[in-house]
Amino acid sequence: MPFQLKSDTVAVLRCTNCGRILRKDSTIIVKTCCVNSSPWVFCGKECYRQFMMKWVRNQDALRSGGKLRITL
Repeated sequence: MPFQLKSDTVAVLRCTNCGRILRKDSTIIVKTCCVNSSPWVFCGKECYRQFMMKWVRNQDALRSGGKLRITL
């Protein structure tokens, strides 16, 4: 499961999910077990929520042998 890092230092200028320019007050930095090179940076809670939905869906697909869940 992803965990949130301190957002004191931000080296990235754009959101990883949507590409918006980041503001220091609403920046969320997250590290996952499968991203070894650099953490994911999000502009706000909505982008982080969208990322989590996709990430959990992909993790479930890996566990079930490559079959994605159907989202209703």
